[in-house]
Amino acid sequence: MLTEIRSRATGWIAWFIVILISIPFALWGVNTYFEGAAEINVAVVNGEEIDQRAYRDALEVSRARLGQLLGDNADPELTNSAEFKNNVLTGLITQVLLSMDADQKGYRFSDAQLRQFIQSVPAFQRDNRFASDLYESAARSQGYSVSDFEQRLRRQNVIDQIRIGFTDTSIVTDHTLDALLRLALQRRHFDYATVRRQEFIDRVEISEAEIEKEYNDNAHRYQEPEKIKVQFVRLAVADLEKTIALSEPELRQIYETNKDRYRAPEQRKVSHILITVPQSADEDRLAEALSEASALAERARGGEDFAELAREHSQDPGSAPKGGDLGVLVRGVMVKPFEEAVYRLRVGEVSGPVKTRFGYHVIKLTDLVPESVQTFEQAREQIEREERRRLSEAQFIEQAETFRNLVYEEPQTLAPVAEELGLSLGESDWFSVDDGTGIAANARLREAAFSNDVFIEGLNSETVEIDANTLVAVRKLETQTARQKPLDDVRADIERTLRENRARERARQLGAQLLSELEAGGDWEQLLSNNALQAEAVSQARHERRAEPNPQVVAEVFRARPPQSDQPVYGGVDSGSGDYVLFRLTKVEDGDPVQSDSSVRDRFRAALERRNGYDFFLSYQQGLRDQADIKKFTEQL
Repeated sequence: MLTEIRSRATGWIAWFIVILISIPFALWGVNTYFEGAAEINVAVVNGEEIDQRAYRDALEVSRARLGQLLGDNADPELTNSAEFKNNVLTGLITQVLLSMDADQKGYRFSDAQLRQFIQSVPAFQRDNRFASDLYESAARSQGYSVSDFEQRLRRQNVIDQIRIGFTDTSIVTDHTLDALLRLALQRRHFDYATVRRQEFIDRVEISEAEIEKEYNDNAHRYQEPEKIKVQFVRLAVADLEKTIALSEPELRQIYETNKDRYRAPEQRKVSHILITVPQSADEDRLAEALSEASALAERARGGEDFAELAREHSQDPGSAPKGGDLGVLVRGVMVKPFEEAVYRLRVGEVSGPVKTRFGYHVIKLTDLVPESVQTFEQAREQIEREERRRLSEAQFIEQAETFRNLVYEEPQTLAPVAEELGLSLGESDWFSVDDGTGIAANARLREAAFSNDVFIEGLNSETVEIDANTLVAVRKLETQTARQKPLDDVRADIERTLRENRARERARQLGAQLLSELEAGGDWEQLLSNNALQAEAVSQARHERRAEPNPQVVAEVFRARPPQSDQPVYGGVDSGSGDYVLFRLTKVEDGDPVQSDSSVRDRFRAALERRNGYDFFLSYQQGLRDQADIKKFTEQL
């Protein structure tokens, strides 16, 4: 309707509309219309507002991440729950508080650091070189301009500095580490025997009466769910791309206009040795560092392996283990004295000591990639792909409003939106609210199809955003009510299920009976022999992985109390597959921290430090929330 008004609002119709809207202008003021509607806030944090748009962006990102993790198993009810939405809001509030605290404490992320970070991200590289088009495309795909995207990256890196301050500085004492290793490397010796449900399957008799009782008592288990078949219309960037034709002159014009985009700047691969000098160092310390750096430069020039010298002498913790390798550098990334020295070197040449605020550097240029410019022929495919994408994204944004308006304004049919935008109407296969294929593979679309408006009223659905580049709307074609399947169709399944359950229960009953006899003093070997069970002897540490016994059994063994006075400890557990496993724990040996390999100690220390550091960071965030003035408006979520 709004679209139709826009197309026809000329002549006396336009004047009539102007007269109508002049009344509210006069009553409430023209400013309301030019300023737009006030932003709706979902929270205020120490006076800083979090508006509904920021919250909805964060909610969509969280839903997308969960969808990527769970795929079609993602439950729409979970992401629509009050708890999920409140968790998203809490995350936003925490981000605001972290940013505030970082600003207050003077954390900064310079332009040079930001540039180096962006150029180092693999997703923004092509052929091991930074590709600005990939970077710009990544920003656009998330709905940001390049400047806004860079601001978000800068803010996140500032927050990461705080996080790293907690997670990477946790200290674990040797005493604590030894206690952990004694438990983690503990070894338990035990026997186990399995009472298998399969042994009872053929002995179980299931009567017709039992089958009918299960069918009648649990009718909901044997139902065909409600199903629907829908008509749909889709607006997608990928579909629009296929309709765009570009001429050769247009592509050449784009190339000439943006030639710098196809220019790869000169890149230099550099290694260095750093001798650090504190800012407060006196002349003697400066002279000592200069002398050490000069000696290392002479040794490198004399033929000694530069990488080995860096590993042994460099005080840069990031590059020293890599033989001093700093990777590929371009202009504007490093501090000025360092950069000037790099661009004076020839490949293989070693510099004398170079002074920066970090100390003295000995620099080696290990490789040089000259500046290059792609020809039009080399860049043509990329230009066409990017231009098609750009035009289709612009067309998508332009048409999205019309799509939404017409779907809403013409609720009885999808034909107008299809006709207006030149889109095709499609039909789905039958699908239920929990399962579908094709267009119905998307859980959000299935949810929309089973809404009251669509399923009961027969109206258009709301516009469903399948992803950032795809909008879909549906309407009902046919529905199928839930119905109970005929008994003959499910008889075999019911019998199989009852037989399986009965066999599981008999295995559990026998296992529990044998466990009671063992705990009462029964003989392990004799009881197993009487019941035709075979025992397996195992010596296992907690972290070891084996096919048998399964992890549930091992976990139960390690939960059991250690044997006392050479008296074994007995236990039993359902294996998860319906079998029942009996075990006899005979011996427990704590791990020996002294004998543990240094790499094992390092791995456990690092894991414990990460865990402790993460806990500290969570406590820090909670502290910020506890001290903040936070107002939530959950009714706006």
